[in-house]
Amino acid sequence: MKFPLLLISLAVALTSCAHYQARPLSAEASSAAFAGRSLSDPGLRQFLAEQKAAQGTWEVNRLALAAAYFHPDVTLARAEAGELAAAIKTAKQRPNPIFTFGPQYASFHRNSLTPWFLAGNVFYQIETAGKRTRRTEQALAAAEAARWRVSARAWTARSRVRVAMLELHSARENIRLLETEQKLHDEAIKKLTAQMEAGAVSPFELTQARLALNRARLALQDAQRLAATGEAKLAAAVGVPLSALKSVSLDFSGFTRLPAQSTSSSRRLALTQRADLMALLADYAAAESAVRLEYAKQYPDVRLGPGFDYNQGQNRWQLGVSLELPINGNRGPIAQAEARRKSAEARFLAQQDTIQGELNIALASYEASRKKAETAGALSLEAVGAAGTTKRMVDAGELSPLELTRRQIEASTANLARMAADIEAQTAAGALEDAMQARL
Repeated sequence: MKFPLLLISLAVALTSCAHYQARPLSAEASSAAFAGRSLSDPGLRQFLAEQKAAQGTWEVNRLALAAAYFHPDVTLARAEAGELAAAIKTAKQRPNPIFTFGPQYASFHRNSLTPWFLAGNVFYQIETAGKRTRRTEQALAAAEAARWRVSARAWTARSRVRVAMLELHSARENIRLLETEQKLHDEAIKKLTAQMEAGAVSPFELTQARLALNRARLALQDAQRLAATGEAKLAAAVGVPLSALKSVSLDFSGFTRLPAQSTSSSRRLALTQRADLMALLADYAAAESAVRLEYAKQYPDVRLGPGFDYNQGQNRWQLGVSLELPINGNRGPIAQAEARRKSAEARFLAQQDTIQGELNIALASYEASRKKAETAGALSLEAVGAAGTTKRMVDAGELSPLELTRRQIEASTANLARMAADIEAQTAAGALEDAMQARL
C-alpha cells in the first residue's frame, strides 16, 4: 500500500516548517533605547562607513545621514520596503499540492473482505501562460517602488535637518551681531548723555538712541529664544535626544556658500531622478505587470489529481484533470487592472508637472536671493569702510567720538541685514535642493 509512504512524506513536510519566534514590544524599553541614542552609536558608525562618511565634522550632510539611520519616518519606510521585498518570495512560489484522504465504512457488505473503503488523491496545480513570472514581475516592481520611497523619506529627513540647522546657525550669528550692536548702543547713549548735559545735543536724540537700544535688546532675546529651541528642533530632525547633539560640535561652514546652479542640470535632476518620481514610475511598472497577469489569467490553470482507491482487496489508481472554464474571459479584472494602470500613469504625470512648477519657483527665488545677498554684502563692506574712515578722522581730531559710534552702529546694522539676506538665500537654496532632491 502507498498510504504509509504518503503519511511519511506528510510528516517530513511538517518537520521542515519554519518556527515562530516571538518579538515582544515594550513602550518602556523603546523609550529607554531612544534616551540612550548617541552620535557615537556603533550601528551609526558602520552606516556612515558604508556611506563613505565615517570621518568628518557634523555638518548638514553627515547629520542628514544620521537622520536617515535614526529617524522613525525612514525606519518605517525601510520596514515597509522589507515587507514588499518579502512578498517577492511569495510571488515566486509554486502552488502546494493538495492531499485528500477519505476512508469510508460500509456495514451492509456482509460478504466483503473488509467493510472499509480507502481512497486518497493528490491535486497538483499547473500554472499556465507565465502567471508566476508576471506575478513575480509585479512584486519586484512594488519592492523597487518601496526602495525609492525609502530614499524619498531619507531626503525629507535631510530637508528637516537642514532647515533646523540653518535656523540654529541664524540664531547664533544674530546673537553674536546683536550683542555687538547692543554694546554700541550703550556706548552711544553714554556719549549722548554727556553731550546733552553739556547742551550739545537735544533730549530727542537721546530718546531715539534709547529706543534703538530697546529694539536691539528685544531682537537679541528673540535670537536667544530661537537658539534655545533650534537645538531641540535639530535633535528631533535627526531622531536623537538633545543630549546627543550637545556632546558634539556642529559645523555650519556649509552655509557660507551659494554656488551657481545650471537651469538645465536642475531640470534634468528634478524631472528624471527624484526619488518620489522614481517610486511612482516603479508603481506604474507594477501596474503594467498586473495588467499582464490579468490577461494571463484568461487561460485556466490545469489541476492534475492522481488518486488511489482500495476497495474489496483491489488497488485501483485514478488520474483526474480539472480546469476552470474561461467563460467570462476574465474581462472584469482586466478592466480593473487597466484602470489602475491609467491611474498610476496619471499620478506620475501629475507629480512631474508639480515638480516642474516647484522647480521654476525655486530657481527664480534662489537667483533673486543670491543677488540680494551679494548686494547686502557689498553694502556691509561699504558701511565697514565708512566706519574705518570715520575712525581715522576721529583719531585726527576732525570728528567727535560719537560720530564713530554712529558709523559703527550703521555698520552693525548692515551686517545684520547681510546676515538676513544670506539666511534668505540659504533658505532658497534648500528649497531648490528639495525641488531637485539633490545637493547644490
